[in-house]
Amino acid sequence: MKPAVPQLETSPPPGRSALALLLLVPAPTIGVLCAMFLFPDTWYGQTIHLAAKAWLLTLPLIWVFFVERGKLCLPKLKWEGMPIGIISGLAILGVIIGAWELFAHSMIDVAVFKDKMTEVGLSSPARYLAFAAAVTFINALLEEYVWRWFVYTNWFEALKGLKGSVKAVAIPGAIVLAGLCFMLHHTIAMSLYFDWQVNALASFGVFSGGVIWSIIYLKTKNLYSAYVSHIFADIALFYVGYRVAFG
Repeated sequence: MKPAVPQLETSPPPGRSALALLLLVPAPTIGVLCAMFLFPDTWYGQTIHLAAKAWLLTLPLIWVFFVERGKLCLPKLKWEGMPIGIISGLAILGVIIGAWELFAHSMIDVAVFKDKMTEVGLSSPARYLAFAAAVTFINALLEEYVWRWFVYTNWFEALKGLKGSVKAVAIPGAIVLAGLCFMLHHTIAMSLYFDWQVNALASFGVFSGGVIWSIIYLKTKNLYSAYVSHIFADIALFYVGYRVAFG
């Protein structure tokens, strides 16, 4: 079964895959740093942030079509692999909500979190839920497209091409490195909302999610199965956020 994303006829050289990663991976971190830390509340900080997001979404297509000379395989929604996505997603949801109810709720400074929600315009339940829906159903799919398909695939090709490397090493290496790349900008953004203990716990959760979704994509070759699992994780996270912000 062909992966439901733009595909290449042959594996790219490892150096080219490394260049693709170098051009793409820093973009969201640069965007978050400019918008939240270096130039907060400025039009140019937000402009850089939006430009970084646009780069993150368009570079994979530009790279495949114009650098690798690949072709487009439009995604088809299939049931194959979906049970894994649903089961893993429910498990992640249970872990997140369970951790929240058991101990994490005592670790969060509610006043600071509410102040940050007000600063970004999410002080009302309606706005919060609209934002949550957009992130859960739209942004999650885009993240799977970028981090699981493009980033994981290029890490695998880059590692596979190293002298003396074997597939058995390249696969777990790519999974871990793609997870770390996925985590980085989330960790920086969350540092604005949480202290270092909560941020460390949440960052581990983001990294674990990235690893799980890369494994699901690797096993099923169906980006939608990883996407479904991601949806459940985001539902749990926004449920927790709603509890903190609105009680």
